[in-house]
Amino acid sequence: MTKIHDYFQAERNESLIFMIIGTAAIVCGFYFLLVINSKFFNGLSWPLIFIAIIQLFVGTIIYFRSPTDLKRVTNFAQNSPKNIRNLEIPRMEKVMTQFKLYRYIEMGLIVLGLVLFLIASPTGFWKGVGLGIIIQAGLMLIADSFAENRGQHYLKYLKASFN
Repeated sequence: MTKIHDYFQAERNESLIFMIIGTAAIVCGFYFLLVINSKFFNGLSWPLIFIAIIQLFVGTIIYFRSPTDLKRVTNFAQNSPKNIRNLEIPRMEKVMTQFKLYRYIEMGLIVLGLVLFLIASPTGFWKGVGLGIIIQAGLMLIADSFAENRGQHYLKYLKASFN
């Protein structure tokens, strides 16, 4: 049971970090847009803000959903282990497949950001957009790598304990 608890607690903790990063990115983005107000920083602000909205949305959903998920899976483990096999393991296998897709999207965004950053004029809007995409996609890639690693260990535990 401890591994189930630890998994969902770590998921909740990471989602809180996601929400903090998202909030900081929105604040920075609006500061760049409204206070600094140069082409480069205006460009930088848009990916910071838009991707941060996704971070806040996803982080908030996971943060508030994790305790319910913990109760559900703990109940499965204690009262109906077949539900771990029939519901939780397939759910986690799907989650793990989605992480692969996210990784490719995030790497693609990093490449797009690099291209924009390298070909745009030195102080231009698109150079800022490129840097913003690199920053946000890089943060998402790092966070999702931790989540994917944690998910792999959790899924391995479920398969070893409930199959």
